[in-house]
Amino acid sequence: MDCMNPYIERFLRKLIAENEGELEPDAVESLVEGLNRLLENMLGRNMIAALPEELRKDFVSQYDKGSREVDVNAMSRLFDGHIDDPTRIMKSTLREFTDLYFRNRQKKRGATVIGPDCPSGL
Repeated sequence: MDCMNPYIERFLRKLIAENEGELEPDAVESLVEGLNRLLENMLGRNMIAALPEELRKDFVSQYDKGSREVDVNAMSRLFDGHIDDPTRIMKSTLREFTDLYFRNRQKKRGATVIGPDCPSGL
């Protein structure tokens, strides 16, 4: 597994343990890795969206070419210098991620989702 934020890893493992029941260790590891990739993608998307418009356009034009070679330090400086409240973005992303996770679990179990807090079939 790549270097994963230990707080995020604990969050994901707790989410899985509370909602997936008993899984084989390999299945848990695979699920943690997949969910971490999704969460990182969502957080990155939300951080980019929070950049001022001109910087966002420059960023997207530079990194939208499919390059995986990203200078993490340069990116951190860009975000640190132009995003006022990264904690708010992280919190809202975690809420968005958790809502998505539970909606998908409900669909998997056959429940019809009526609203964000009101699934039928429960």
